[in-house]
Amino acid sequence: MNDIIINKFKEIYEKEELLGKLVFKGEYENYGISEIHCIDLIGKIENPNVTKIAKGMNMTRGAISKISKKLINAKLIETYKKPNNDKEIYFKLTDLGKKLYKHHETKHKEWEERNDVFFKNVSEKEQEVVANFLIKFNNYLEEIIKSKGDI
Repeated sequence: MNDIIINKFKEIYEKEELLGKLVFKGEYENYGISEIHCIDLIGKIENPNVTKIAKGMNMTRGAISKISKKLINAKLIETYKKPNNDKEIYFKLTDLGKKLYKHHETKHKEWEERNDVFFKNVSEKEQEVVANFLIKFNNYLEEIIKSKGDI
């Protein structure tokens, strides 16, 4: 039974990824999920820097540095420093980055509305069972992550 559950998680992930690619087809299809989520985080958090973004995305600082360089080259983000701190580098969205950020927000709302159609046909009891299962599984994975050390 757990093989079926794990395979269904994998299927859902793959289908969500495919739907994401279909939604962003065209203007933004050259950007991966990590780049889009990095832009989303830069648009949402205060004083975004490599450390904050890495923590928010559960990725290494090295991975975020690589993503940020790609986004800088694509003119989606730019760096800045605060006058009182010449060491720390922060990121902000360019006009093009803001456009992608807003587009992502719109698509995210559409994604929620799309999935609400499905959940309206699932009883509260079924949703409660699934939610409790996912919380337990998520906590289990979190404990494994903690035991292995932070990213």
